[in-house]
Amino acid sequence: MPMKLSADMQHAVETMLRSRVDETSVLDVNAAAEEVRVIFAERNVAREDIASFVAQLATQYGYPIELGAAVPERDRAEA
Repeated sequence: MPMKLSADMQHAVETMLRSRVDETSVLDVNAAAEEVRVIFAERNVAREDIASFVAQLATQYGYPIELGAAVPERDRAEA
């Protein structure tokens, strides 16, 4: 079960989603979640928990989503 994000993390996701509406027609959930995870890295919240909230909020806004690669590019290069 996904962890509930703190109010400031939820606000960061909301702000990011609102800024993306004009930038792209489809939101990459995992990339957006990774951006938020890096900002709040000291809290050690799993990207999957953040992605779950990103997807939930984006669909509530009616924003098209895609589930991009779950592994960051830097990790794929090492594999």
